[in-house]
Amino acid sequence: MSKKKKVHPILKVLGLFFIVFMALYIANISGYYEGKIRHETSLTEEEIKSFEEKVQNGEAISLDAYISHDIVDYSNSVSKLGDHLTNGIEIVVTKGSKFVGDIIKSLF
Repeated sequence: MSKKKKVHPILKVLGLFFIVFMALYIANISGYYEGKIRHETSLTEEEIKSFEEKVQNGEAISLDAYISHDIVDYSNSVSKLGDHLTNGIEIVVTKGSKFVGDIIKSLF
């Protein structure tokens, strides 16, 4: 019977970091982010040209036509739990520091 050699947990974490690094590096080299930004910029340039044409023609201009309202809600049960947890910690720390401050005030 051969025993499996255990991999040290730090090596697992380093391996995970390496995989994430390589994925981000490949995305950077392939130009994914630059292409995405270029696409958004080209849409903005088209909107500027459209705006200038409307101004020259004297048409009514609405600000909402040129502003994108892409609001994405990324919250899920884990993020909501984290939000509630941090709010609870904030309350405990605030009340605790006020309590300690009141004790110190009463001593001096």
